[in-house]
Amino acid sequence: MSSLLSAELSATCNALGTYDKRTGKYLIDDFTLNTVKDLIRYLRRDGEDHEIRRHFGQTKVLQTDLLPMLIDHWKHTDLFDVTLRLLVNLTNPALLLYHEEVPVERTARHNYLQILSHLQSYKEEAFTKVETWNVFAKKLAKILEIDWSERDEDTGLIIERILILIRNVLHVPADLDREKRPENDASVHDQVLWALNQSGILDILLYMSSENEKQYFMHIIEIISHLLREQNPTSLADAALQRSVDEKLRDEQELLSIRMAENKNKLNKIKQYSATRHSRFGGTYVVQNMKSISDNELICLKPLNKISNINFNGSKKSKLVKPKNRRPVESGILERRSAFAIRLFLKEFCIEFLNSSYNPLMHYVKDVLVRAKAQQNDESYYLWAVKFFMEFNRGHNFQVGLVSETMSVPMFHYVQQQMEKYYDMIKVEKKKFATWVRRLHLALRAYKELLNTLLAMEKSSDSTVKESAKVLKSNIFYVLEYREFILSTFLNYDENKMPRSYLVDLVETVHLFLKMLEHYCKKTGLVVQKKVRKKTKSKKKKSNKSQSQKTKNPEPEIPPWEEIRAQLAAVLSSGTEHLAAPFDAASDVPIDQQKEDCMKNIQKLMRSHKFEDVVGMFRAAREVWPEEGIFGVNGIPEDEELEMLETIYNTDLGVENNDVVDENDTQENSDYDEEDEEEEEKSTTIVETDFNFQDFVSRFCHPRIVSACVYLLEGYDKNLPHTNHCIVKMLHRIAWDCQRPSMMFQATLFLTFQRILENPLEQFKEMEKFAIFILRKFTEVAAKNNKVFIELLFWKNSKDANEVQHGYDLYIDQKDKPGRGAWSEEQEEELRRLYMENQTNPETNQDVIDWILENLIDQTRTRRGVISKLKELGLIFKAPTKRSNKEMAKGRVPKEFSEEEDQQLRDLWDECKEIDDPMSVIISRMPKKRQKRSYVDRLLQLGIIQDKKECRKKRQKKSKVKSSGTDDDKSNDSSSGADSSDQSDNEDDKRSSPKPIKRKAPNKAPKKYRESAKNNKKINVPQLSANEIAKLLVEAVDSGLTDGLKWLAENLEEVALDQEAEGYDPTAEGVPLVPISSESVEAMENKFFQQILKGIGVVPPSDEQETFWRIQSSLHFKTIRKRREIIMKAVHKEIILTDIPTANDVEQSQSMKSVEQSGNDESSDDDDLFNNLRKLRENVETPTRTNKSVNNDIVRRKRSRSVDPDERGKKAKMQKIDEYEELSLDRNDDDDDILSFAKKTLEQEEFPDTEDILKDLPTANSDDSAKEDEEDIVLPAKPANKKRRAVIDDDSD
Repeated sequence: MSSLLSAELSATCNALGTYDKRTGKYLIDDFTLNTVKDLIRYLRRDGEDHEIRRHFGQTKVLQTDLLPMLIDHWKHTDLFDVTLRLLVNLTNPALLLYHEEVPVERTARHNYLQILSHLQSYKEEAFTKVETWNVFAKKLAKILEIDWSERDEDTGLIIERILILIRNVLHVPADLDREKRPENDASVHDQVLWALNQSGILDILLYMSSENEKQYFMHIIEIISHLLREQNPTSLADAALQRSVDEKLRDEQELLSIRMAENKNKLNKIKQYSATRHSRFGGTYVVQNMKSISDNELICLKPLNKISNINFNGSKKSKLVKPKNRRPVESGILERRSAFAIRLFLKEFCIEFLNSSYNPLMHYVKDVLVRAKAQQNDESYYLWAVKFFMEFNRGHNFQVGLVSETMSVPMFHYVQQQMEKYYDMIKVEKKKFATWVRRLHLALRAYKELLNTLLAMEKSSDSTVKESAKVLKSNIFYVLEYREFILSTFLNYDENKMPRSYLVDLVETVHLFLKMLEHYCKKTGLVVQKKVRKKTKSKKKKSNKSQSQKTKNPEPEIPPWEEIRAQLAAVLSSGTEHLAAPFDAASDVPIDQQKEDCMKNIQKLMRSHKFEDVVGMFRAAREVWPEEGIFGVNGIPEDEELEMLETIYNTDLGVENNDVVDENDTQENSDYDEEDEEEEEKSTTIVETDFNFQDFVSRFCHPRIVSACVYLLEGYDKNLPHTNHCIVKMLHRIAWDCQRPSMMFQATLFLTFQRILENPLEQFKEMEKFAIFILRKFTEVAAKNNKVFIELLFWKNSKDANEVQHGYDLYIDQKDKPGRGAWSEEQEEELRRLYMENQTNPETNQDVIDWILENLIDQTRTRRGVISKLKELGLIFKAPTKRSNKEMAKGRVPKEFSEEEDQQLRDLWDECKEIDDPMSVIISRMPKKRQKRSYVDRLLQLGIIQDKKECRKKRQKKSKVKSSGTDDDKSNDSSSGADSSDQSDNEDDKRSSPKPIKRKAPNKAPKKYRESAKNNKKINVPQLSANEIAKLLVEAVDSGLTDGLKWLAENLEEVALDQEAEGYDPTAEGVPLVPISSESVEAMENKFFQQILKGIGVVPPSDEQETFWRIQSSLHFKTIRKRREIIMKAVHKEIILTDIPTANDVEQSQSMKSVEQSGNDESSDDDDLFNNLRKLRENVETPTRTNKSVNNDIVRRKRSRSVDPDERGKKAKMQKIDEYEELSLDRNDDDDDILSFAKKTLEQEEFPDTEDILKDLPTANSDDSAKEDEEDIVLPAKPANKKRRAVIDDDSD
């Protein structure tokens, strides 16, 4: 500061007035008012270094001039107002001047500390006098006599400034180094409180906290928080004229501990300086039979009475001490015991405040905070008030009604919300975390007090209070967020940012919550909310669902034209201003196709009675397509428009009647549905479930929680007994309740146990028992695991603790076991390296996956597993030389027909149009395989045919036979005879009680597959019935071939997975069965096992070039899976043979095999076929006569199924197979078998020609077969009184 400015400020201060020592009054003149205003102007122009403010503090103008002048001349209104403004400015908190940040720079820090010392001198020298506060009390009392509705703005400002002045004075922190006041003595803060009480300010504050002065409630709660900041509410509530027994006992224990520590220090000093010389000069000693680092004997510089007293830590560095600037800042909560008289009047103040003001004031403050009308971070005072007064209420004649405003579920939610906000701010504002940690500590203490009050309500003798506590607990424990909040709070503890006092309150809060939750679960049980993932809805399923709903909903009847004619004519005559867009210019749909769509939309709108849109779109379409006159011409009369609309309305355009929404609506709805679907895939839902307390406690088995408790237990001698109990109980829950004692095997904790056991005291008895329990567990584990000593150096999670205790690589819980196809990090790196090597050198034509499988170290990997792992790692195939890409490129067929294909299609149609089934011949001869529908549509487009009916298969003319035979023969035709049998099928369906099952009709096979099928027929594989296969599997399990069957089932599953991933290809080469393990090799050498392989469709080597048995590629993956399920049921002994086949059954089975062989062999004679069929008829004649309705169902349908209602109560895994179903094993899943055809034929009274039979024999399907020939055949259920053979799954489907 310049000397000129210093002289000017000093002159201004001297011009204020003079204090007369004789009269004891302060003398002023006419210029005093202006001088005070000049001081305010100086402060307004103060810089960042605050030199003017520091000058006023050095000159002590506030103590010597301002306050004496205010005391003597407080009735001077203008002077009082201006002086009050100056006092408020001079007493502003130092943190506010530096924007709530303690400066770090040296000069600024020095200025800050200087301003703080001036504020402390103001508080001690000026505001500890009763006369000072008497002036403000008189002024406030005089103003408050005026009703609040009649006060002017200046009067309100005076009240607010006085309250701010009180707040500023109480906010000044205590100078502990200068005061050095013990407890039960009056500190400077206590003296200020005494002066406020004697002057009547506290009574005025109580009066202002009533309903009429709501605008000052925020100031009042802030003043009260500073007023009682050093008080402990529990000790304040116990304050009485005499000390209580607890106080006496606590004082005696404190005194005893202090005396013991003092005696211990004296003994240490005596031992240290008892010798005449320093021990280092006592000589040098050698320890015999103990080597040093070298080969020489160990040298010791002190005489040793015992060898155990030797210490090797002399030359080691001291323990690392964290610098002060990196230590967590304490929360600033300093509690001390004030003088007895101070505590008495503060107790009376708190009682009066609770009885008269707490509930209305807290209600208003909460409303202001929620509506964000208060200043920033004012919720700290609210949280402090909740904690203090609720704890005071518990300690002094507990009454819930006095704190009912803050004892509710919304209060729990508000405190939790504030804590979550503070956690986020700690992470965001990393340099200012200390302030947010202090606020977080306040919120935690408030949450803890809410739980304590809830516990006190539960222990109350009043039944209504108990019931209220029960309701609150059920609401809090029910909601998932309240339970998870306690766990997350503990896990979020950071010892580098949060002080030790915060950890003490945190451990006590968690202990209280778990104690209440455990008691509530044991007493009443608990149903809680639980979050589960919502099932995702795929678009495919959604579309199928919508289609099924469309088919289920009956089509609404179209109203006749006469009903809408009048309304439509009225709209045509009145006209419409809105012209809907008839086409989309940006669409890829051709303009001609959009013309048809426009006409369909007009028909939809008319049927949905949207006549204005109809007229608008009709006239807009006329402008778009005027040349053809389809929508009329310009200037057309209304009568002709109406006739054209009538034509459109009555014409069948292929529009569904229930689809009456326009394109825009459907597009908006589809977009909306897609958005909803994406949201549903990401969202979770909340369900109710029974709460398991043990599962909740097991989530506390976390190394962070254990390390925090161990850190707090290190200072057990300084902790309160309740704090030590909470720590030990938390560790006991982890070690005993959760069976994780190995988590306590930590060197730091063992050092604490050592200190506890060396100095046993009565108050540490609980910790001694826990230490002995952990050490005993450690010795038990050390006897089995010698690596546990190394584990002492590391914190362990739950899984690590299990490994330490029960053995490494041992997973106790099923959920901890890795999956069968789990990949380690090394295996993932190997896969990534192989993939990159293959992609960078794409010289080979071998498939990517096959090459990777050959070069992997782990040869047990499957193709499907490698593909899924590559997708997970984000590796994409780009090499053009790979087999999969080539096959995909080859498999694609262009949509457009080439000119050569069109010409070939014309020639083939001219050649084959007269035959019975022209399309089958055309499809087989065309070079590119397409669907039948594509060829039919192309024939129509080229004008070769006029109607699709020309492409249908023609009915065959048969000789005149009885009506039953002809009808049955017609029903065999999948294309033309289906209509004739619909009525009879429907009648049979009505009579059958179970729900019918839909099955697809067989498709024609292309020429390529028939040729491959001929080649496969060379291998004669006997087909066994289901009962025979079941008997073989049961005998195999009994003879000890279980391991071989398991190996076979695994190979079948891998083949099914590969076929499902790559696609079904019946022309591919079979998959070899390569035995690797000893069990599989022994099984393959067993003749009985080879018989089982033949029975399930595995073929032996065809020639000397093949070595291994092969799974046929003609087997569909569904069939393979069903046969695998039969094998696994046999392994698990779930197959129950209820009947042994008779000779008649065997004869029937043999005849069935002969029929199948005759059907498969193209060179067999017609006579042999009919002889076999007649034998089969004789065998099945008896069961046919027993139930005619069943036989009729067999005739009319191909492979019927039944569900026995009497057998539904049996095991869910076991299914029944009918006697007739056993004989219906097929090679392909969707094909008709020869047996069903034979049964149909045997029911005819006159047999058809041989050519007809051979033509109607079913052939194998292929992937490129025409889908439009598929027809849904409804199969009725069989009666319930059928005879059952074996309880197994059918693999014939």
